[in-house]
Amino acid sequence: MASSSSSSPSTHHYSYDVFPSFSSKDVGRTFLSHFLEGLKSKGIKTFQNNGIMRSEYITTELARAIEESRISVVILSKNYPSSSWCLNELQRIMKCKVSLGQIVMAIFYDVDPSDVREQTGDFGKVFEETCYGKTDEQKKKWRKALSHVAVIAGEHSISWASEAEMISKIVMDVSNELPSTDFDQLVGIEAHVAKLKAMVCLESDEVKVVGIWGPAGIGKATIARALYNQVSRNFQLKFYREPSWKRASNTMEFQEELLSGVLDHRDMKIPNKQEAIFRLMHQRVLVVIDCVSFVELQALQKLVQQWYLRFGSKVIVTNADLYTFTDNGIEQIYKVTYPSREEALQIFSYAAFGQSDLPQEILGSALRGKNKEEWTMAPAKVNTCLVDTDIQKATRFAHDGLSKKHKRETTSSSKNLNNAIYTLSGSDWDVEKGLQTLADMALISISEGGEIMMHGLVQSMSTRLRWNR
Repeated sequence: MASSSSSSPSTHHYSYDVFPSFSSKDVGRTFLSHFLEGLKSKGIKTFQNNGIMRSEYITTELARAIEESRISVVILSKNYPSSSWCLNELQRIMKCKVSLGQIVMAIFYDVDPSDVREQTGDFGKVFEETCYGKTDEQKKKWRKALSHVAVIAGEHSISWASEAEMISKIVMDVSNELPSTDFDQLVGIEAHVAKLKAMVCLESDEVKVVGIWGPAGIGKATIARALYNQVSRNFQLKFYREPSWKRASNTMEFQEELLSGVLDHRDMKIPNKQEAIFRLMHQRVLVVIDCVSFVELQALQKLVQQWYLRFGSKVIVTNADLYTFTDNGIEQIYKVTYPSREEALQIFSYAAFGQSDLPQEILGSALRGKNKEEWTMAPAKVNTCLVDTDIQKATRFAHDGLSKKHKRETTSSSKNLNNAIYTLSGSDWDVEKGLQTLADMALISISEGGEIMMHGLVQSMSTRLRWNR
């Protein structure tokens, strides 16, 4: 789900994570209660105005609550404009977006975004009734607020077969917008992000396409993700594409994928392509593509050249092949260098003692829990891996330390935890425990949903070993 903010002040007091704006007539007893429960389950502090009497004008207490919330979630429904209270709330929210850099998320609940933007259809009729007897100045302010919130890409209830799934997605999006400490322990990440920020020129209205280049396993994706987490709230539309996604085979296919991703339509077909392009052209967009292909980069360049991306939009792409960038005319390239000896030792120590970028993580994890004799014998092997800067050697070092059963696991692992357990259930050992051992050694990772993920370098090594058996 996309969000929008215009600035990010360095100091501001927050009393709440979320301020919800809604019409209780439409969503008060259904959608809203489940949404608030979902936020609560994630530990997200939400303002609830149970004790405030609704009137034509918002109270000082309510205005302060809006200003002291990190995120405002506006649930736009048919009867939302039937209340001066809601419209004044929205007007205050959009003001905070500009003056305080507040993040604003929009949810279109059984209402078309174009009807909200242009005040047409049933939504427009309800709005006109509320406007009766109001001054032209007041009506102008409300129209402006509705037009601005309508171009914020958000979830459309009509696009979801399950309301529960939509709520789960929105709650996750809210959680992702809140301050994260996921990258606090990453050695040297602040320096990388600071240099990349300077190259991207975040404050400039110029559209920038920047490539992040370096060998596999050096941390390109980590740097891109850290930057995205830090600055994405300053963009109205944003999209981070993981490398595991299916690669587009042509320009049109990729542009369709990009529009779906930016506007949060996931794998669904965009209901109105012209509406999608309108939003793309009139908002500040951040796009990060990890492991971009040559065809995809060509498509991105065309979007920039055709002015579909503008207003200070930024595109960041990663690849281990320098020619993918240079052959597509990308001049701004950030080269990720190997860590210094001090940084490498720190990364190694974090992994070895259970706190942490291949290869240091693999090497450190391979020694975790080993006895003094094994640590004494390891430096020569470790030194060879680090001097040669060969990640494959680091991976092989960890693999060589596995038992025969664990080695079999790396060459047999399915992409799903349950499938892997079933596949190897005929063996005479504890498969679940074995998989956890591989995860502890950073050879695989297991998501909360039970998906087994393996770094491409580890995967290629396992494939070669399987062929050599």
